[in-house]
Order: sequence, then C-alpha cells, then structure tokens
Amino acid sequence: MNKLSIIPFPTGAESDGFIAALSSAAMPCLGFNPDTPYWCGPKGSYCIHCRNNCDTMVRHQELLYYTFLTVCGMAFGFDYPEDDSADFHTIPGIETGWRWEESFLSNLMDFAGLSYERYLHKSASDMHEAIRLSIDNGYPALCADTENLAEDGAWSRCWNAVCGYTREGICVMHHGGQTFTETDTIYNDWILITGRAARRQTYRDVLERIYRVLTDPSHDALEQKICEELSNVTEENAQEISCKIMKINRVLIEGRAYAGEVFCSCDNLLSALTDDQALKNRLKELFFSRYIKNDNDETHGTGWKIWHALQAGPQTGYLPVEASFALIRQKKVQDELRRLFRIVFDNDRAVAQGLKEILDAG
Repeated sequence: MNKLSIIPFPTGAESDGFIAALSSAAMPCLGFNPDTPYWCGPKGSYCIHCRNNCDTMVRHQELLYYTFLTVCGMAFGFDYPEDDSADFHTIPGIETGWRWEESFLSNLMDFAGLSYERYLHKSASDMHEAIRLSIDNGYPALCADTENLAEDGAWSRCWNAVCGYTREGICVMHHGGQTFTETDTIYNDWILITGRAARRQTYRDVLERIYRVLTDPSHDALEQKICEELSNVTEENAQEISCKIMKINRVLIEGRAYAGEVFCSCDNLLSALTDDQALKNRLKELFFSRYIKNDNDETHGTGWKIWHALQAGPQTGYLPVEASFALIRQKKVQDELRRLFRIVFDNDRAVAQGLKEILDAG
C-alpha cells in the first residue's frame, strides 16, 4: 500500500463538507508538516505549545478551512450553496441544484496554487491508474457522490479524500476519518490534485469577491423575510420558523467568525498575497471589530444571543427544542430576534462599506 498522511476531517466546527475535505487533502500538497510554524491569533505569535494538547497540524487544517471558506465568499452568505433546502441562496450566481461548478472550483484551486483534473461518473477501478500516479507524486484526490442528496444535510458529508492505493483498489477517507479500500465504487465527481501552479489571483480579487457577496440583493431580501416571518409566527409554523432561524444562524456565526480569524492571522494563504501591511492592519481591525471582538455587538457574540433567545446551544446540538417553539411565539422574543438580526446585517453592511472605501482608493 502507498498512502499519504491526511488529517481527518472535519477537525472542528467545519459545516461545509467540500471545503473540509479539500482543506485536509490540500495539506500535503502545500507542504504542511509538523515543523511548519503556526500563527496563533489569540496569542499574536507563532505557536509556542502553551497548551498540552495543541496539535499544530490540526490547527493548520482548521486555518486552511477558514481561509478557503473566506476567499470563495461562502463565509459571507447565510446558507451553503450546495444545500438545496435553502429558500434562496445568498451568494451571487448560486442556484438550487448547484454542484461545485467549474468556475467556483477553478477559482479556489487557483487561490491555493494547485493544478487539478476533474472527472465525472467514474469508478474506483477506472481511476486507479490516475490515482496511483497522483499519490506517487505526493498529491491526493477528492471524490463524491453528488447526485443523490435527498437526505437533509447529506451534502455536508458527500465529499471524501483519496489518500492512497493498493494493487486492488484505492484508499478513500470518508467524513469523520474512517478509511476504506474501494475497487468498484462509482463516484459522480473526482478531483485529482496534480501539482503546484502559479497563483494568478490577487488580494484585490479576493476583496472584490467578498464585497460582491456582502452587497448581493439577496441579503436585504433575507433580512426583510426574517422580519416578516417573525411578525407572523403561529402555533402551526413556530417549529418551521425556529428551525430556519437556527439554520441561518449556524452558517453566519461560523462563517463570519472564521473570516475574522483569517484577516487577523499574520500567516496564511490570503495574507501571503500582499506585502501591504497597512492594508492588512486596516482590514484586521475592520473584521475583528465587526465579527469577533468580544462585548462589541460583534456578529459572533450576537449569534450566540440568537441561540440563547430560543434556548438553543451546544446542549441542544444548536437546534431548537420544544421550549423554542413556545418562546418564538412571544412578542418580546420576536422583537429581540429582530434586533439581533439587524445587528448581524448592520455588521455586514459596515464591512462592505469598509471594503468599498479600500477598493475605491485603488
């Protein structure tokens, strides 16, 4: 057996299965190893192993996840584009039934500085020789069953990392870290990482993409819809509206906080795109103050208040419970949720305005 060392995914609160799998697969391609210095945002320095259980390889994978989620724009929506249960998507150009379109993938791989080949509707045996060549060169692959995602949330688990091969088959790491040797399994989508490539994408390209997402008209439409639904809660629809609010909150609280971490980090794939330290400092303050600064009406803390308003949180799996359905029918709770969501949307508008000023200045 020839097998690459891959960090299992997800390593933490990584809700998007594709980005989580890509982050793990990209680690060996980008040269990460246990000796690679890790920039610790909370400490403001490279890791000095102040915690006994701090695994820097896991931290690198998490930061790579945060970075990929940020630069592709998904950190600034209110849903994940592959989630067909969303009423409407809040990322420009995304329609229901979207399946990791080629333009999305090519932009993300260009940002990472990786070349790739993509195949559709191939079996493990069909791909064995191509996988062998990639693995022997130190590059893993991704594969997924993307056609039958009827089960709620199945899109978050459909991507796998191909980390090795035997004479008989290929080694596939599934969501959660279990690895299986497969011979005849057919996957609808294969992405073979084939090597390193020059990064054509610029820092400005990333900022423009984030700005487009934050200013997409769907965001104002969603804010209005949330307010309208909170004004029309009944005993019959209380559960549906509670679940919808929790689902939206789960995306925004993860995405905005991770974007804040990325812009506050001094050493990641995004930071490396520019040497303009004054610009990076300005963006660090903007994203920190609006998304993760404690006790500042920041989005991360506001998201926790949204959960608490409906008595949801880690103890409920971040899902509403029976008490939530009764609470959301109370006017004072509806008013509080409207207030909290207004803060969330206002923070996004402030970040968009800050980005506009930077982009307009050239």
